[in-house]
Amino acid sequence: MNREQIKKEFQENFRELRKKLNSWELIPGAPKDEFDGLNHQILSNLYKGANLEKITRVLESELSVTYGLYHNEFGADEMASEIIEWWNLKLAEKIQ
Repeated sequence: MNREQIKKEFQENFRELRKKLNSWELIPGAPKDEFDGLNHQILSNLYKGANLEKITRVLESELSVTYGLYHNEFGADEMASEIIEWWNLKLAEKIQ
């Protein structure tokens, strides 16, 4: 895979994950780029092979520290499961 293909793949994954993060409406009315920092952190960890536990920790930490949300305002376990499921589908498509 050349540099341009890698960049294109990353941008596609970024857009898809952005839609997923925004669909949870964690901050109603927030601009669609509100969670781009979190998006980058999650994707970076996924590309490094992060598991469900790691993604859950990233979500819990970032959503409470950076965005000021309380743990009862979001379900990090469910969100991480959905992200890992999406990522595994992306990896499976890549193999085919």
